[in-house]
Amino acid sequence: MGRNEEIRAVLEDLLKMEDVQACLLTGRQTGTITPGRGTKLKNLVLWKLIMDSSHKLFPVIEDFYVYGLKRLYFELGDYEVIMTFLDQFTALLVVIPSLVNRGLVEVEIENSKRTIKEIIGRQK
Repeated sequence: MGRNEEIRAVLEDLLKMEDVQACLLTGRQTGTITPGRGTKLKNLVLWKLIMDSSHKLFPVIEDFYVYGLKRLYFELGDYEVIMTFLDQFTALLVVIPSLVNRGLVEVEIENSKRTIKEIIGRQK
């Protein structure tokens, strides 16, 4: 199994969580990797916008990463988007309902992030 397929499997496991509506990995070296089964978001136009524009945040992320930027949260209508950074060039992006309790979701995001970092580290 190749690196992208391993990462895709991690994303698919994350998407199995009830509160995770969508997720992806995006970065300069990885490109954009999404779960094979897509998204649970009903608004596919919004999902396409998120996928197509997430890379535009990297100039800002790179500036703040050196000061310890770990996560970026923003509300988007009925959803909250969480970006957690593997490094200054790679982010795991997760979409959840805006009123959900983030505790368990945050733990699973962190576990997925660690697994993806291990996969990327093995492939260098």
